[in-house]
Amino acid sequence: MKVTGRLSPDEFWDEYGRMEDLVRESFGEVTCYGLSQWPGPIAVGEWDLGSSPSAAVGLEYGSGEAGRTVQVTTTSQDPRLTIAHRRLILDGPPASGEDLSRRLGRLTSERGEEVSLPVDGAEVLFEVWRDAGRWWAAGHHDGKSLILEGTPELDLSTVALLRVSDIEPYLQGRRAQIRAARGEL
Repeated sequence: MKVTGRLSPDEFWDEYGRMEDLVRESFGEVTCYGLSQWPGPIAVGEWDLGSSPSAAVGLEYGSGEAGRTVQVTTTSQDPRLTIAHRRLILDGPPASGEDLSRRLGRLTSERGEEVSLPVDGAEVLFEVWRDAGRWWAAGHHDGKSLILEGTPELDLSTVALLRVSDIEPYLQGRRAQIRAARGEL
C-alpha cells in the first residue's frame, strides 16, 4: 500500500476487513445484546478494539437516516455517566471548566423514569431519559451494564433484548452501509 492519504477501493476494503477480523476475534469476550426482533437494517455499532476484554460493544438497528433507530451497547463503564456525557455533547460545548463540571453534575444527578424491559427473558429495570430528538436507557443484567440510545419513533416499550450469538449479520450490515455511502451499490 502506497501512503498517499487516499486508499484505493481494494486497499480500503483490505483495511476494513482487518478491522472486521478484530471484531470477530473479540466477539464473545463481552456478552453482546441486541433487539429480539427488528425488520430493518442492522450493523455493528460502537466497538472497543483497544482493550481486552472490550470496554464497550454495540449493535445498531436502523439506517441512521429518518425513522426508528437504536443502538444497544454492553459496557463495563457506568451507564449513567456514559449517558450523561452523550447528553452533554448534545447541549453544545461548555463555556468553561466550571460550566462543564456544573452541567455534568446536573446530568449525572438527574433521575430518569423507570421502565422494565425484558433481557434474555428476565424483566430488567432501566432508567430512561428523554430529549426532543432521542432517548437513552441505562440498566444492568447478568453483571453487565447496558445502554440503549434511540429515536422517539421507536417505542421503548416494544424493546426486548437477547444475547447475540452471531456477529456476522451485523458485520455484513455495516459493510452494506459503507458500500452505499461510498456509492458502490
